[in-house]
Amino acid sequence: MIKEWKSLAPRSRTSRSFPYLSFIFCTYKLQGDCYEDYRPYIDCLTKYYTLEEGIETRLKAYTRRYRQLLTQVFSPDSVLQLVPNAAISLLLEYSTGGDPDERLSSLIPALGMIFLNTPADCTDSPELRNLSGLLANRARLTFNDLLNNRDVIRSTHEKPPYSFREWEDTGSFYGRPPIRHRPFYEGRDNDKAVDAAETGRCKKYYSTYGKRTLTGGIMAIWCPHLICLGFHKIPQAEGRNDVFSALYVYFEKAPEVVIYDFACQLGAYSMSREPEFFKDTCFAIDEMHAKGHLSCSQASYSSNYMQGRASLQSVNTSAAECSNSGLNRIRKSVSYMGQNNAILLTYVYLCVWNRRRERDFQKKVEKERNHLQLAIDRNA
Repeated sequence: MIKEWKSLAPRSRTSRSFPYLSFIFCTYKLQGDCYEDYRPYIDCLTKYYTLEEGIETRLKAYTRRYRQLLTQVFSPDSVLQLVPNAAISLLLEYSTGGDPDERLSSLIPALGMIFLNTPADCTDSPELRNLSGLLANRARLTFNDLLNNRDVIRSTHEKPPYSFREWEDTGSFYGRPPIRHRPFYEGRDNDKAVDAAETGRCKKYYSTYGKRTLTGGIMAIWCPHLICLGFHKIPQAEGRNDVFSALYVYFEKAPEVVIYDFACQLGAYSMSREPEFFKDTCFAIDEMHAKGHLSCSQASYSSNYMQGRASLQSVNTSAAECSNSGLNRIRKSVSYMGQNNAILLTYVYLCVWNRRRERDFQKKVEKERNHLQLAIDRNA
């Protein structure tokens, strides 16, 4: 069977840019007694091969989008990165013969772009419906497994104690009291380093920070308007646990979108610990750092979600990077201070930063209002 598939391998640029043969080989090895379970994969790969070998110009966009989806399907990343919890029911409905739901375009952009580029005479794709059903079932099983098979160790279910000025000692300020404790997850965290218990395929983050043996600093969370929502000091190099703990401890509800330069592994890290809390959160790598994540699926790229989410198209995905560069202004001063003074200076600096951003925004709104009023007066 391997020889037969080798003879069908796409030629020229396709065989270099799309590892079609390796996908077929992996599927072949996994078939075993459950061959029919992998039939949707084989059918979609066969469909892609047929499209790639065709010479019809009108199908080029459709073929390119089909390839993009298969690349994400066969990536080593978690299926929940490609199929979020909200998309499971929509995929199951589509797999049973229903029309594609419009919400799939924002939840699974690669699939949404296929629907958008489908020619008029190719509206029904049985192999794509079967694949959608298979992915939905995989995502549901994975989510339920993460939710039910974890040992969460909590000292108490009560809210953490809080005093108004305690951030001066703890170095953690998010403008509100902590909502919940950060539990210990047996089998996922370890005693030496909570962030090192799991390792992912992507090594970009650790190759950047680990080799430099950085000793920590300030971890800040920013909104798209470059407003700092909070910060905390970190004793060691920044890791996934810093972002996870800040979101879980201080946010009543998880953000809809989290853009982070290591989001490809932050998503898996967060979902393996609190799947219910983060089930509706989209973890995406900012555009600037995405180029360095060569082994990661495009399902982790913010540019991928911009195709289906108009709200993200105007977002500066490097907002945190731009704002963090502003902290360099106090970097030298902080390095000569004790811990308490360093925390106070950081707090004051970020308060001034936020106030200046707020005033700039108010001036911009006032300017636009005046322009609009002038336009109305001219037309009156």
